[in-house]
Amino acid sequence: MLTKLRAANVDTEKLARVAIKYNLHNYLRHKMPLLKGQVEEFKKAILEYPLHSLGLIDPPKILADLVESLIGAIHSDSNCLDTTWQVVDNLLQPLITPEKLEVNPVTKLYELCQKKGLKIKFVDHWEKTGEVEVFVDGKFVGKGKSCGKKITAKNRAAHNADEQVVQNLNVEVDQLCDETQS
Repeated sequence: MLTKLRAANVDTEKLARVAIKYNLHNYLRHKMPLLKGQVEEFKKAILEYPLHSLGLIDPPKILADLVESLIGAIHSDSNCLDTTWQVVDNLLQPLITPEKLEVNPVTKLYELCQKKGLKIKFVDHWEKTGEVEVFVDGKFVGKGKSCGKKITAKNRAAHNADEQVVQNLNVEVDQLCDETQS
């Protein structure tokens, strides 16, 4: 549990969110024409996921690097871990707590299918199209796309598939209930 909490609170997405929250990206000097668009896209995407996207969005790593550099500078200047932690604790708010910790979409899909005895297969078309497809018991149930990272495409595919599998399972349960009541 502690490892998952630590990972959720200091991963690239969380640190990139900190950079956006405090407008640190406005002070970043760079010669990367695409970065401004990536930052704007990230800012829009995080509105849909107020705490964390669980890998459904691909944050610009440079934003996380910026926050890590800031934390390093604070520690270097203060030479005190307690002082550094006070600042970091405030920066990282809101912290993801055990109550708010959610499961990654791929893990969630695997757990659901394992409980129901369903077989999952991810089909990787990422190199050609940026897409990953998911099949459950041989049936297409979802796909995800991300031109940035394959893992983001896979997470999106799993998220999409999970919703479809849950919907299909609910339909099957409803049909079974209707048949037994008839």
